[in-house]
Order: sequence, then C-alpha cells, then structure tokens
Amino acid sequence: MSLPLRIYVCGAHSTGKTTLARHLARELGLPLINEVARQVMAELELSFESLRVDLGKVAEYQAEVFRRQMEVEERYPEGFVSDRTFCNLAYAARHSTILPELIDHRAERYFARVREESLVFFVRPHRECMTDDGVREKVGWDEINRIDGILDFILGWQRIPCIGISELNMKDRVRTAMTAVRLYQKARAAAARAQSAAGNGHGNGNGNGGGKGNAEVGAHASVAWSEARY
Repeated sequence: MSLPLRIYVCGAHSTGKTTLARHLARELGLPLINEVARQVMAELELSFESLRVDLGKVAEYQAEVFRRQMEVEERYPEGFVSDRTFCNLAYAARHSTILPELIDHRAERYFARVREESLVFFVRPHRECMTDDGVREKVGWDEINRIDGILDFILGWQRIPCIGISELNMKDRVRTAMTAVRLYQKARAAAARAQSAAGNGHGNGNGNGGGKGNAEVGAHASVAWSEARY
C-alpha cells in the first residue's frame, strides 16, 4: 500500500509558488489545493485595502484562511500538492495581533503532521517574479522579504525540514523539486519495508520475538524517514 504523498509549496507572495505547485500536481497526478485565501476573501467580501486598515477584519480573515486550509487538506487523505501551508501565519504576524490565538492544539497537531508526514518546498524571492494582479498582498520587494523572513522563522521554530527553491527558471525549479520528491518516496518506501521486516521478525528462542533485531531495523527505518525529509 502506497503512503499518502503530501507536498507543500510555501513562500511569500509573488514568488511563483502556485505555478510550481501546479507543475508538481500535474507531474505527480495529485489534486492541487490553491486559491484558499482568495476564496475566503471573496466569501467575506473583503479587499486588501480594507485589510490594511481594519485589524478586526484582518484577524477574522487570517483565522478563517488557516482554518480553511486545514479543513481542505483533510478532504484529500490520499495526498495532494498545496501552494501554501501555514503561510498566512506570516501575514497574521505581520499585519495583526491574532497570531497567539491561532497557535492552539489543532495548529500544533497540524504542525506535527507537516513536520513528520510531508515534503515541504520553500520558494525564495526573486525580483523578476514580482507581479501585481490586483488581488494579492501589495507587491513590494521589502515586504516580500519580510514575509519570507517570517516564514523562515516559523519553519525553524517548528523544526520543519524543507527544501529551498532558489532557482529563477521554472524548468530548474521543477527539476529540483521532482528530484527531491523521488528521493523522498524512495526513502519512505525503504523505511516502510524496514518497519515491515521488523514486524515480521522471528523469535530468538527466548520468547522475545527477536526484539533486538527488530529495534535495530526500526532505528534504520527512523533514520531513513528522517533523511527523506531533509
């Protein structure tokens, strides 16, 4: 049985993360989760202009985006590619005072799943990617880098391994990401085989079920799993 493949492409706005996520979803035949923030903004009838001046609306919006992201992911237990993870927490930290309220038990469980059961790509900024489509956060190089820095902090704070995507060319981005996905899948498969072998170990004649050997195999599986996430 194949393990669910959960892939996150995170980063600040105007970094090309949605384009990369779309390529990965198509290559891997996985559902694409995107546009969550835009959907919430439309449903709440908000604009970025209103969010820049109304802290109450900012708090409502960021809380709903984070809740909706977690909810949508649960609809795809077999795996997905998402163009965000907890990215909006960086914006919540930057533009509101609601961040402490968002880090609750459900958020901690979400962080743990991202950390232990997912592959995360962190797309870094390039000036050449800056575009203003009228519906995203105002495009400004300094602001993009502030959000990038906050995301970098959150990833480190939550000890979430990630693969940085610093290439500008989309072909190079896709090649780097797909290589990482293949290595990740191989390492997880090796870990699963090792765990299966450990579970099927024969007894050692002392009624201990080969405990030492199983423990050693389990340790190797744990190492393989960890290496797959780096």
